[in-house]
Amino acid sequence: MKAFSKLVVTTMVSISLLVGCNPSNDEAISQSKKIAETAFKEKQMKTTESTNGIRYYLPKGFNVENEMENNIILLKGKEEYILFVNPEEPFTSEVVFNEMKSAKENAETDTFKTNDRFGYISINPAKDKKFELIVGIGGVKMTTLTSANNMVENTKDMMEIANSVQYANEKDKQTEADLEKTQETEKAAQG
Repeated sequence: MKAFSKLVVTTMVSISLLVGCNPSNDEAISQSKKIAETAFKEKQMKTTESTNGIRYYLPKGFNVENEMENNIILLKGKEEYILFVNPEEPFTSEVVFNEMKSAKENAETDTFKTNDRFGYISINPAKDKKFELIVGIGGVKMTTLTSANNMVENTKDMMEIANSVQYANEKDKQTEADLEKTQETEKAAQG
């Protein structure tokens, strides 16, 4: 009986410690809003990727899964992220945010502004104890499904990516296409 009591107490203490390590949903949402604003205000990360005239930073662990005209599907482990870019909307635009907000009435949102940019975060409960996490700046929006445990880290990574996006003008798009052709030719000659 004494061993059983000791086992019960040990189990209860272990569970208490584990529960204490995981942030509550409210804590995760609050921390995510703060980190989104901090990352929004930070200096842009140096771009490391280029897709269809859109340049952006890709944090360690992220990979490009698929590229379409205005959407880039990214993976980090098993988590999928969608980077949507509308180069017709300036970085000060509130259009994408307002459309998203009207469609997500129950979402927790926050906005951030500077003279040349408008940023936001939206967190909406989803299925299976997940949350739809959206961050954006102007015509740039990034979306994923996340748990409360990963929400803060995902928010930071996603806002760093959104904050780094650069739209290329038509001249830049042509230069980029020429560069890609040159790189492909060089690879073919080497291989």
